[in-house]
Amino acid sequence: MTGNFKSMFQVLLRWLHRYKWRILIGCCLVCFSIILLLEPAWFISAADSMRIPYAIFLVVFIVFFFIRSNYMLTTCGVIALLIVAPDIWPYFNTSDKTPAQVKAEKRETVASDFTVLHFNVKEKNKNIASVAESALRSDADMVSLQELHASSLQVIDTMLRKNYPYVLSDVSVKGFGMALYSKLPFENAGVQKTNGYPFLTCLVRIKEKNVRIISATTSTPTNEKDYAIQIKQFKMLTAYADTIAEPLIITGDMNAVPWSEQIKNFMAQTKLEDSRKDLSATYPAQSPLQIPIDYIFHSGNLHCKKFTTIGGTTSNHLGIIGYYDFKPIK
Repeated sequence: MTGNFKSMFQVLLRWLHRYKWRILIGCCLVCFSIILLLEPAWFISAADSMRIPYAIFLVVFIVFFFIRSNYMLTTCGVIALLIVAPDIWPYFNTSDKTPAQVKAEKRETVASDFTVLHFNVKEKNKNIASVAESALRSDADMVSLQELHASSLQVIDTMLRKNYPYVLSDVSVKGFGMALYSKLPFENAGVQKTNGYPFLTCLVRIKEKNVRIISATTSTPTNEKDYAIQIKQFKMLTAYADTIAEPLIITGDMNAVPWSEQIKNFMAQTKLEDSRKDLSATYPAQSPLQIPIDYIFHSGNLHCKKFTTIGGTTSNHLGIIGYYDFKPIK
């Protein structure tokens, strides 16, 4: 028995030595996928925003080594892909109806109780008027704008005020300048600030029903400190959302992808739903590889009929627009 064991061990060592690079590459892929799934640190969370390009790489990797009959690396690639795919696959299942953008191109209207448009305008946008023009073309009932500062707000306000007479804005915190424009009157409107974290909130009366609108954004997690700040901001926003009884809309640039722990926890705790019907990536607008970090969340008593992105501006974010109906009261 000892001789047989020694012989088997030697065979195993020879096999490991022969295929050491394949084993190393395969293990690295699988381990990296597991780390992305667990998000143990802020920089892993940041890397996870590129999960879709990574998944595309894995598909190419699998096909390449399958054609070359390298079934070890093919198997490892499949395992790595199966680990990361479940969270991103739903965003490739497009809605079964014609998207709102196609209807708009055909000059068809999307019938809904109300519409909400959101734009991150880009803080140093030299042609901010292009965003205002896009907002006017959308004819949305409410418009949320973020990354404003005093001078850009003045330009936006001059252009939008005629069509959107009701305005709530705050540009007192650098990087968190926001404005809400509405065709409908605001009630109970104001700026909520907790530990220097601001967001806009107001009540809008639509078809004899109250709808709470919140415009909020979070810090960009470029380092461990900002990542911790972003987590606190999500918690503050969650705590406020949990106090809202009426139908709720939260719109904004959240600087996190839908499959991130931040967004999944936020949706689980608030019971809010993401309006997007497919990937609807928004950033960076001018890049062929984009990630979805802008959102319109809605409560369960609202139904998002359509959701699409809007381009054609000088912002580095695409705009997003959602069409909403009230669900019948059971």
